[in-house]
Amino acid sequence: LRVFGNPDEAFLQTKPKYGLLTPAEVRALALAELDIAPSSIVWDVGAGSGSVSVEAAQLAKDGTVYAIEMDAEDHGLIVDNAKRFGVSNVIAVLGKAPEIWEGLPEPDCVFLAGTGREVLRLAELAFERLRFGGRMAINLLSIDSVSELRTSLRKHDVEVSVLMINLARGSEQFERLMFDPLKPMFLLSVTKNA
Repeated sequence: LRVFGNPDEAFLQTKPKYGLLTPAEVRALALAELDIAPSSIVWDVGAGSGSVSVEAAQLAKDGTVYAIEMDAEDHGLIVDNAKRFGVSNVIAVLGKAPEIWEGLPEPDCVFLAGTGREVLRLAELAFERLRFGGRMAINLLSIDSVSELRTSLRKHDVEVSVLMINLARGSEQFERLMFDPLKPMFLLSVTKNA
């Protein structure tokens, strides 16, 4: 197994939600943007089955990753995927953000993903908790959310990096190379200034 960018199939996922995890290529870019150090405290908000958490934990081998998830079944998958990859520094936290953050240490890195108003609100609140010099990466599916969140974060006098990720994976079909497109995604990243 790789440190990061593992194939999506390497992670256990629930059947109704299968395929909803952060795709390997986007995960690799997000982890690079987070610039996780060996001793980092990382929050993965809305961790799902824990693909980002597990790979972040492999990078933060002397740190701790808090995989925050409100779905009990996914919470169990986080634990199972951490065991599967042999990482012991993932703490699966069952509960709803932001209330569940209260007892957690301030993060050096925050990853979150989603759409709509809730992800905008959580990104703002997570930015407040982020340590100075810390980094946050947000994976968004909606261009409307990109514009709103970028405007909101820039009020903190920070530079917001935005990537549009448009990928297609090569696959063999009828003895020919074909490409299966992934949904376009957006990745915002920001560093909290000292």
